[in-house]
Amino acid sequence: MQNNNTYFPAKRSNIDSFFVMNVLSKANRLESEGKEIFHLELGEPVAKTPNEVKKEIKKLIKLNLPGYTPSNGILELRKKISKYYKNNYSVEIDHNQIFVTTGSSGAFLLTFLACFDPGDKVAIFSPVYPAYRNILKSLNIEVIEIGTDKNNIDFIDVKKITKISSINGLIISNPNNPTGQVLSKKELNYIYSYCKKNKIILISDEIYHGIEYEKKACSMLNFGKNSIVINSFSKFFCMPGWRLGWSIVPKTLEKNFLKLAQNLFISSSNIAQFSALKSFDSIKELKINVENYKISRDIVINELSKIPQIKFSKPYGGFYVYIDIRKTKLDSSVLVEKILLETGVALTPGKDFDKINGKNAIRLSFSTDKQKVLKALKKLIKWFKRNY
Repeated sequence: MQNNNTYFPAKRSNIDSFFVMNVLSKANRLESEGKEIFHLELGEPVAKTPNEVKKEIKKLIKLNLPGYTPSNGILELRKKISKYYKNNYSVEIDHNQIFVTTGSSGAFLLTFLACFDPGDKVAIFSPVYPAYRNILKSLNIEVIEIGTDKNNIDFIDVKKITKISSINGLIISNPNNPTGQVLSKKELNYIYSYCKKNKIILISDEIYHGIEYEKKACSMLNFGKNSIVINSFSKFFCMPGWRLGWSIVPKTLEKNFLKLAQNLFISSSNIAQFSALKSFDSIKELKINVENYKISRDIVINELSKIPQIKFSKPYGGFYVYIDIRKTKLDSSVLVEKILLETGVALTPGKDFDKINGKNAIRLSFSTDKQKVLKALKKLIKWFKRNY
């Protein structure tokens, strides 16, 4: 007899796992058993929260802060973000178009709900941050993958958008996670103009802005007002775990965006918002972090070039290298597990980022301490020499 109280998951909840979290779980278990682990799997800044922010926290704890804040974020923070765009990108933004959110994840959810209906089609360039795909699927929105060429799996060709027809939206990541590719002004203008002409809702993930090396990334807002920009305090501002992000939306979306924020989240963390005000006074400190990332990146490029079984491109933004492993003849999940168990180096399988070619790639994060990165790479080089 069937138990009528049995609960079955909804079809839309049947989304993919975030494979990097599985790697983290195994790595942590091995670490608890005494194995030395090198965490090159997560995209978390090694630098700690800026000093000015930490000082502010101590002051705020003693104050009687209001519990809930406005659903779109405290006015002071939205004005600070507006000023940041004026100073950094020469773009004027009305603070009412800025919504402070519960991390960038909250910004993505609100944006997708505000812009798309079930059955709509949204395109993404792979390889890409997997949460786009999974959040969209959970909302019954069809995801259209625009893949790379199989012989160049870490390069996104924006002109491939013309091969896709009848889409309602497009998401871009610039700088890209996991490849570190930074789209040029020409490429961004091409995407912006194409979406405007074809009435495609354009969403630009700019979470890794500020972490660029040879060339600075432009904001999509530099090309016009017909786009939605999402950013976060987690990466450049070194506040991961505070769960604070923002979305900049066209005026036509303000009213509905606010209603969704009120009902889904009520508000973002009060102490996180008041603390984040000081992050804009820490730009010099934060830029030093980027200089250190660049040193680590150059170490990684130099060391990886000693492994003939892999292929990769130099990243110009973010803190990742996306590595083509086809010559190993191993699936990325298998390779990642073997390397973890035998060397203690934790990496991320490309299947997280690319459903087409991800089995042939792995991601390496160099956001941790540069000495640990170098030690991990030496272990990787030895492992490849032993096995190939």
